[in-house]
Amino acid sequence: MKKNTIRLDEYTWEEIRSLIENGHKTVVFGIGATEQHGPSLPLMADALQADETANIIAHELPKALQAPTIRVGYSKYHMHFPGSMTLRVSTLQALIEDYIDSFVHHGFNKIVIFVSHGGNVPSTQKVVAEKHQQYPNVRIVYYYDQDAMPVIGKLAMEFQLTPGQIGTHAGHMEASMVQYYAEDLVDKDRLVEGYTGEWNEEMHHKMHENGMHTISKNGILGDQRGSSKEMGQKYIDALKPVMMNYIKKNLEE
Repeated sequence: MKKNTIRLDEYTWEEIRSLIENGHKTVVFGIGATEQHGPSLPLMADALQADETANIIAHELPKALQAPTIRVGYSKYHMHFPGSMTLRVSTLQALIEDYIDSFVHHGFNKIVIFVSHGGNVPSTQKVVAEKHQQYPNVRIVYYYDQDAMPVIGKLAMEFQLTPGQIGTHAGHMEASMVQYYAEDLVDKDRLVEGYTGEWNEEMHHKMHENGMHTISKNGILGDQRGSSKEMGQKYIDALKPVMMNYIKKNLEE
């Protein structure tokens, strides 16, 4: 076996069997989305970040493999924007369940899920809680943004941005990250400002009930202007240790 990859689906079944027998019992996968990210970023922004970040996690963990990313998620509140796709909650939960069941069946005992899209978090939380009960000897950890807010706050000060400009969807942070991962897919002439005002539970509820377009006509929560590939690397480098500390701590508990 001479393959230099951690991607599970690039191996044959015999190679996977050998890897598991030799201690490769950790598997990582991402859950993204295929949805609008304003006029400058591709629909695959969340799927891209889910895949790239899962790859980072798998490289950081000992004897870990990366499984295929779930590239479509729950994005009902983005469906006003052409091209956006959404799974039903029940479909997304079934996918996550089937992924976990498949891994446990083959002998993986540590499963890490990276969630790049907030709409997928409730489904992930529910399934992970249920699978903890079903498989008490398997460690299952999901990561979205736990412990990340202080780091993002420091970066906002460094970049002289408000939290509203950093954004929660397709804003400065996400636009920078997508440029870092796939600069050629970003239309830099169309990096624009979206909604940068107050964000609270009422706004969150309005978005989910009435759609993103009722808050931001261009689909952006944040300000993409001034974002760059270089800033994307800064965001990723700052957030990576926070993410890995959380994951490693919860895998060991």
